[in-house]
Amino acid sequence: MSKNIKAMLAEKLAANTHRHASAQQETVVDYGRTHIMIPVEAIDPNPYQPRRIFPQDEIEALAHSIAEAGLIQPITVRPVGERYQIIAGERRWRAHKLLGKNSIESLVGQTEDSDMAIYALAENIDRQDLSDYEIGKALRQVEDLFPTKKRLAEALGLARQDMYRFFAFEELPPAIRTRLDANPRLLARSAAEGIKRTLGEIRQKGVHTEAVIDECLMHCWQLLEDGELDQTKFPVHLGKILTAREQEGIISDRQVTDISQAGKRVGTIVRDTRQFVVKLQAGVLSDQQEIELQQFVQALVSGKGKVSQVVTH
Repeated sequence: MSKNIKAMLAEKLAANTHRHASAQQETVVDYGRTHIMIPVEAIDPNPYQPRRIFPQDEIEALAHSIAEAGLIQPITVRPVGERYQIIAGERRWRAHKLLGKNSIESLVGQTEDSDMAIYALAENIDRQDLSDYEIGKALRQVEDLFPTKKRLAEALGLARQDMYRFFAFEELPPAIRTRLDANPRLLARSAAEGIKRTLGEIRQKGVHTEAVIDECLMHCWQLLEDGELDQTKFPVHLGKILTAREQEGIISDRQVTDISQAGKRVGTIVRDTRQFVVKLQAGVLSDQQEIELQQFVQALVSGKGKVSQVVTH
């Protein structure tokens, strides 16, 4: 699939470059031919940049290369008022900033928003580490630039079914998207679509509250982050947990974590239609703490206890 996208984008980039080079521009800059030096601080990133994370070690390595050999390929920008936006070359621009350089060699030209998005996708898809989540975010960004999703799919050389898999990320709960912003490679588009479908089926049954669904979802996500659950099995595992809750009448199931150990799980709190159970790993509490816990619970059920410093997920 990625090879098809890359081939299509390469063809579109060539066509766009030829069109801009042939067009009568009102600027004195001949697009694609004239190099000018632009102050680094006068340049802004591409607003359609799909990449969420720029690893510091990669930028440092690129900066080291530029410091030794110079900038081999200038960045490409478009003028916006008195400033410029990057069309292609954000990593090179970031490396210049890291080196403390005042200016960077650039190619300047007029480019439409839709082309800006295509350029950004082309540059990043050419790098194999661009995640499905980042591509999905980029597609959402440029969606309004096309009259229909069909036209968007055609412009990108994507089958509509595959494009909708990328869109599935945006329909996941905000908490999951926040985690993906920090680690976008945790979930592929097929798994995202599976989770979306599973959540839809569960909600349609109307058995569980949103709180229970969120608890189960985040429990599975923690397993994924801990390497205890493969992303391909995430939707099925989520479905099994929620089905088990339905059969057992479990209303809530929370994890107990130890803040002093970077949030390590040390137990659970489970409530069903019959009982409320707190389970902690052996050795978590001292004998004195067990006595204090018993006194706290007794005071709590009597309406005299105060809850403080309790962390559950």
